[in-house]
Amino acid sequence: MKGIGFVIVGVSVLGMGLLTATLRRRNRVRASAVPPDQVLREARGIPARVFVDRDVLGGPQARRTNRSKADLVLTQGRLLVATHHGRVLELTPQHPGSVRCTGPKRLVLEGNRLRKEGLLKVRVELICHDAEAWVDLAERELGASRSVTLLGN
Repeated sequence: MKGIGFVIVGVSVLGMGLLTATLRRRNRVRASAVPPDQVLREARGIPARVFVDRDVLGGPQARRTNRSKADLVLTQGRLLVATHHGRVLELTPQHPGSVRCTGPKRLVLEGNRLRKEGLLKVRVELICHDAEAWVDLAERELGASRSVTLLGN
């Protein structure tokens, strides 16, 4: 009888983990959704750390390293970063930020996100294989160099 109990608990824990992962992925995909014909470049499910200057209810916390998987989508004039918390950062020529390559496979995006509570400063550190290409494309698509900072390796 003890063996059956362990199996039931194990299957329940695995099921909850699978459900949580599926819901997080669904939230991430929904938050980064754009019409397919507008996508210039995208990266799905890449490791990310999100830092914010103050707590967001149901979102990233200020005094924590918010580790997550992220979706990164670049369209003409817009760069989106989405995690399971939703769209955490959106850079456009009207809402500029910085996109930097701080090392091999290290992409750092910084900007402000307008929320009901006011302006939220957001920093997202991503690990992606073609960070330099992302910086080059973001600089070209988001307009003038004053809206996107390019730092070489």
